[in-house]
Amino acid sequence: MKNKTAKLQNNADVDMTPMLDIVFILLIFFIVTTSFVKPVAIELNRPLDKPSIEKQSKNAVFSIDANNGVYFSGRLIDLEQVSNNLAMFAAKYKISSVLIKADENSKHNTLMTVMNSIKEYDNYAISLVSD
Repeated sequence: MKNKTAKLQNNADVDMTPMLDIVFILLIFFIVTTSFVKPVAIELNRPLDKPSIEKQSKNAVFSIDANNGVYFSGRLIDLEQVSNNLAMFAAKYKISSVLIKADENSKHNTLMTVMNSIKEYDNYAISLVSD
């Protein structure tokens, strides 16, 4: 009796090849028959160009008096506020060049600080004007 049970246990192997064939056939069938949905999007009509705002072209005028006071458009400003005032001016007008009127008794350091502040803000053409 022992021989019969020993022979039955040896033949207990299951052949997986037909099952794998069926799985691959089903996989191919589902891939082929699946319809892919194209995503629906909203069409936008964008403007072709950026809107252009025509600004009046002006020169920004800085003045340095004999006491090293810095004036912008006739108004006394702090030396550290040169780039801020230039930015506000550039928001209103298109700056063609920057004019600097320096008194002959003003210090060179003040003039260079104003010029460096202008160049740090933007690369405008700077002209020195004498009175």
